[in-house]
Amino acid sequence: MPVIAATARTEDHRMKEKVGFIGLGNMGKPMAMNLARAGVDLTVYDLNPDAMRDVAALGAKMVGSTAEIGEKCDIVELVVINDRQVEEVISGRGQGDGLLAGMKAGGLIIIHSTISPTTCQRMAEICAERGIKVIDAAVSGAEERSIAGTLTLMVGGDAESFERARPIFSIVGEGVFHMGAVGMGQAMKLCNNLMTLATLNVVDEALSLARAAGIAEERMIEIASVSTGDSWALRNFKTLTALFTKVGPDGGTLAKVAEKDMTLVKAFGENMGVPLHFTELALQRHRAKY
Repeated sequence: MPVIAATARTEDHRMKEKVGFIGLGNMGKPMAMNLARAGVDLTVYDLNPDAMRDVAALGAKMVGSTAEIGEKCDIVELVVINDRQVEEVISGRGQGDGLLAGMKAGGLIIIHSTISPTTCQRMAEICAERGIKVIDAAVSGAEERSIAGTLTLMVGGDAESFERARPIFSIVGEGVFHMGAVGMGQAMKLCNNLMTLATLNVVDEALSLARAAGIAEERMIEIASVSTGDSWALRNFKTLTALFTKVGPDGGTLAKVAEKDMTLVKAFGENMGVPLHFTELALQRHRAKY
């Protein structure tokens, strides 16, 4: 680990702000556990009480609502599934819940979920009316790197909020990139996911062709991994496709998350006026298979 990263991690123990964490799934729970281990004053909320208890065993506190976590914390991180859940967590469902029901002016909300850049921008506008800042800090690296605390973070938001959140980022990740205004972290993440998911479909198709020609899948992966066909999607193909059909605690699958991400990419391309033909083909193929 570089000296700079190691130094940053020792400084994190002196962080004075109270941090909240909402969403303790495959990605969020390891992130929250790393924050708790680092000595951050952490409060967590999730619909799964077992996940909360696991993080609480490391020193975190538990609450019973999003409004309560907003009331108790200076900074709140979100790792929920989609745009709708981000909006509900922040704004609530009209029953006095949601972060805005409890969070004071001067607070900071960090959106780690992969969602639309425009949703991040809209949430930032709504929160600004209450004196609360919003930044998006999309993460990449999958569950393994979330556990290791080596995620890549792509951040959109003002420079002051970025610096305020930097001690948190240095605990959960290693590569931290400030991309510009709110929503730009999500824009970068969507482009990255497009590369991964489109390539994954190409790998799947190539392996189908290889099998039809009498080449064993394992042999094809072995040789392509040291040839020009190499890619992250190829080297992680078996792991990813196995996870695609595994049902998580929320009843969803990684295949559904991938479909959501490709749908976001497609909408982003339309919004930007950029034709995304491969995205459309990959999305159609993914839906047909899963």
